[in-house]
Amino acid sequence: MLVMQMISPKAGIILRRRCCLVVITRGLGGSSMNILGRITKIPGGIMLVPMAVTALINTFAPSLIRIGGPTTACFTSAGTMTVIGMMLFVSGSQVKFSQLKMAFARGGVLVAVRMAIGFAASWISIKYFGYDGFWGISTLSLVVVLSSCNPGVYMGLMQSYGDNIDKAALGVLNVIAVPAIPLLILDITGGGGFDYMIAVSTVSPFFVGMLLGNLDPKIQGLFATSTPLVLVFLGFCFGSVVNLYALLNAGFADVVILGLVLFVSIPIMLLADRVILRRPGYASVAISSIGGVSVSAPTIIANVLPQYQPYVAAATAQVALAVILTAIVVPFLTKVVAEKFGGSSVTSASAVSNNPSSAG
Repeated sequence: MLVMQMISPKAGIILRRRCCLVVITRGLGGSSMNILGRITKIPGGIMLVPMAVTALINTFAPSLIRIGGPTTACFTSAGTMTVIGMMLFVSGSQVKFSQLKMAFARGGVLVAVRMAIGFAASWISIKYFGYDGFWGISTLSLVVVLSSCNPGVYMGLMQSYGDNIDKAALGVLNVIAVPAIPLLILDITGGGGFDYMIAVSTVSPFFVGMLLGNLDPKIQGLFATSTPLVLVFLGFCFGSVVNLYALLNAGFADVVILGLVLFVSIPIMLLADRVILRRPGYASVAISSIGGVSVSAPTIIANVLPQYQPYVAAATAQVALAVILTAIVVPFLTKVVAEKFGGSSVTSASAVSNNPSSAG
């Protein structure tokens, strides 16, 4: 290099720059940052970390992912229903016809109990407190939170703790993941009726995937490892509706909502899983996280049931905070239950730490 500088100072500068570039590229290529390894050590991390990324962007620079085109479709709630449909298709493709009865038995019981909690909450709140609810929690907020489910968190946790039947149960559990369910509950408790197309439109991708997977094992093999990929984008979609400033504005009502989830909803779900299904209980805890798509539920419900219009703003903020808090708490509660009562994929904390690639 000294010789080159003696010949031409400009040539020496160019040579130094090239040497630095070689060092940098060799450093990047020669060592791994092990990003995936760190992510998979977090319960449900394959979905929660992407969710956290878009939540941060949505909080501080929301316009970055709202420039239109594929960017907006991939990284915002604009693509949520598409990705949920993909998740249903992929999970269905891995289900054998012989497993269907057991999958629907497990999922059906959990869905029935979850909806029963929502119906009970709606009836009690309307009867005794009216639409205003209690302690700053409207009936609208209460029903959306207690009847919701986050399919991404559930599936991510089943990657770590569940078996094939638990994963297949997603086809049923996803019924309670859409805003139409709290709308249905509030409509019925208010004297409305049931729209069966909600269930049909939700489970159709699951059955299409299951049919193709059973007709051709190669199709089943093609999608066998697709779940983590879909979970990543589901996390992006869910995180894009979360504003982390909601954590700073948490009030008494938000604490009560979280308490109802932790000390009323989850214990009832866990009891049903262990007593009725005679299962360890991790699945019932895993479906207790609030889905990001539920943030849109208050607005959707108020458009159909205008009596809830005055409560939309407060309910949206409360649901958004519940999404954040349950996404943090539920994975760790699921891990505790799986370690205490047993999980299908791992049985102890050491099993997770020794095999991080198996974690969701």
